[in-house]
Amino acid sequence: MNRVARVFRRRAAGLLLAAGTALGAGTALGAGTAVAAPGAATAVAAPAAVAAAAPVDAAATIVAEADAWVDSAAPEQVSGRGTFLRVDGSPRQVAYLRFQVTGTGTTPSAVLRLYVETNSSTGVEVHRVGAGDWSERDLTYLTAPPVGALVNSTGRALAGNWASVDVSSMVTGDGPLTLALTTSNDTGVRVTSREGANPPQLLVPAPGNPSPYRVTPTGTGAYRAVSAVTGQTFTGSLKSVVELAAGSLNPMGGGTISFDAGTYDLGADYFKLVGLRNITFAGAGMYDTLIRNDSSAAADTEPFNTKGLDGIVVRDLTVHAGGTRRNTSDALDFDDGNNVLVERVRVTASRGRGIIFDGKNQGWESQGNTIRDCVVSGTATHGVELLAASGDTVTGCRISDVGGHGIQINRSSSTADQPNKPSSHNIVAGNVIDQAGMDGVNVDGGTDNRITDNRITNSADDTANRDGIRITTSSGVPCQDNVVAGTVATDTQTPRTQRYGLNISAGCVGTVVGPGNDFSGNLRGAIHDAGSGTVHR
Repeated sequence: MNRVARVFRRRAAGLLLAAGTALGAGTALGAGTAVAAPGAATAVAAPAAVAAAAPVDAAATIVAEADAWVDSAAPEQVSGRGTFLRVDGSPRQVAYLRFQVTGTGTTPSAVLRLYVETNSSTGVEVHRVGAGDWSERDLTYLTAPPVGALVNSTGRALAGNWASVDVSSMVTGDGPLTLALTTSNDTGVRVTSREGANPPQLLVPAPGNPSPYRVTPTGTGAYRAVSAVTGQTFTGSLKSVVELAAGSLNPMGGGTISFDAGTYDLGADYFKLVGLRNITFAGAGMYDTLIRNDSSAAADTEPFNTKGLDGIVVRDLTVHAGGTRRNTSDALDFDDGNNVLVERVRVTASRGRGIIFDGKNQGWESQGNTIRDCVVSGTATHGVELLAASGDTVTGCRISDVGGHGIQINRSSSTADQPNKPSSHNIVAGNVIDQAGMDGVNVDGGTDNRITDNRITNSADDTANRDGIRITTSSGVPCQDNVVAGTVATDTQTPRTQRYGLNISAGCVGTVVGPGNDFSGNLRGAIHDAGSGTVHR
């Protein structure tokens, strides 16, 4: 029997509001009020979403016995008796919490729950604290115990909602537990203290992972995300229910958010997904589930607007990102994304690019990602771009009628945080590209990028003097040992627009051409080679 079956379940006639307190049958909840599970007092939810009560398996809900926050800008200030705790990166503000843990059993586990009063794109980080003999009455920045090792983080947090984080590694048995909350974000986070209506809680043992969540429409502009395991329910806008479901899965090790067949409309909004790990966003099929938005805002409005993802999967759905052209507003944008899989995803419109992996900014990487069996058309600029991204794969995709390059492997700009950072060791294989507005495949700098077994036709559809494949570089940026093999790059139009099947620019060294290429039938010729040390096989 699983954990959920072993413990109490909430009934419609008796929703638990706090430990030992029940809401009797016939008692109404006011508009905009949510019963936050598990074991929490009533809370006013954010207008965009309501988190409904859920059956959970926690044997105990332990409320903090002490909490306080300290401030580097006021190092002698005592802030242990208010109704909220502040956490900030600049000035540095740290919150301390102490719990008396009981009921751990033979396999200790625990989840920390915090009621968040302000929005945060990053949430808070939870750290170990060795000393537990501090007091709310006299804790200051000068007297606070040292913050220890990072244990886990909540990820993105929305005001008026609970944020949960697994802290099982901190719990070894019954007794006192002190932890610290920090953030590197210079936008502060405020959470309710033990003196407030929704005090910090420790759930012992940890409740089970709520995965999977199923997202369904409930009316015009209204949606619901329901956990198949716990019954936890979020209702509200599409943006809010998906972000809240992802936020509840993230600290529990990940999981799945699924979409039935149909249209899911974000309106002018978009998903903002930050710091997620091992979460799958799955539709019912690439021609069955449509996620769309439409915006002409002077801002990035990607339906999948992401940062710092790892191990994420997006599959079996269509993304339509409408609105006026904006080069950096894409359909699926993975900033600092690693080990991400995008498969069987169709893009039918984008203000900018269709799918991009971006590793250009300070501290960003973009490695180990895979795009496969995608269908991209109707984008204002490139179909797929790997920007300052290495060790990635694009395979089995069909790209047509895009305004820019079909696929671009691109260095960062000279003014980026990581200037002229190249994209290297990428594989572009088995793709079909037709009527790209610029080059079918464009490689700008980089080492050992492999362009193999693709079929590229009728490029330069919008911009003259472009090629089937172009390998180029800027002065001083390495461009070497790139490979083009087994690929057809031809023009079947009348008149032809694709200049060369393959164009190698000056500054590119040791390009390997062949075997098995077919570059016949182009406007000016098969190959133009201004590089050096080219190897023909």
